[in-house]
Amino acid sequence: MIVEEIMTIDLVTIKESDSLRRAQELMVEKSIRHLPVVNKKKLLGIITESDIRGAFVFNDSPKEGKLVNFDPSKMPVKDYMTRDPLTVTPDTNIEDAALVIYRNKIGGLPVVQNGKLEGVVTILDMLGLFIDMMSLLESSSRIDVLVDKNQKSIDKVTGIITGHGLEIISTGIEPYEDDPKKQVCCFRMDLCETARVVKDIEKAGFKVLDAID
Repeated sequence: MIVEEIMTIDLVTIKESDSLRRAQELMVEKSIRHLPVVNKKKLLGIITESDIRGAFVFNDSPKEGKLVNFDPSKMPVKDYMTRDPLTVTPDTNIEDAALVIYRNKIGGLPVVQNGKLEGVVTILDMLGLFIDMMSLLESSSRIDVLVDKNQKSIDKVTGIITGHGLEIISTGIEPYEDDPKKQVCCFRMDLCETARVVKDIEKAGFKVLDAID
């Protein structure tokens, strides 16, 4: 999956000549923490909530024994924005974008194509994708099975589950600390009573660690 499939295209942007007050008002109004700074869709930088806070922390230091008062309505975004921010393209893999966000501890990335801002991808976009893929908002059942580290074992358990007429919504793999040669395979499926399925899985020689109806 690529960034273009989950990025936000209904963008809220700001100009470099706009004031910090305007940037802060937009963030509050739209419940966001960062604003791309653009000029006719060309990305010039990004201004964040922390950039705005930093402007006042830095500027409120004593000067000649007095505190200087700064007016955010007269402080232009261009003086406090981050220039040349990290970006991705629409065809960047989701995994690669997530890694950039994680390693740099940022909330999101502008999506740029040929120098023009096409969208923004954020942590929330990726979390939404994860929830959708795992069907966490849908009623479902789950069975966690201890299997060998090979596809044959997973396929065998999968066959038992589908043999009961159940659709597997998602499959996840977790390490098993007690035996490095084993792994835990978590099957999320249609909402059902799991007792009969569990019985057949164990009859096939597998250990069921947990089952949730």
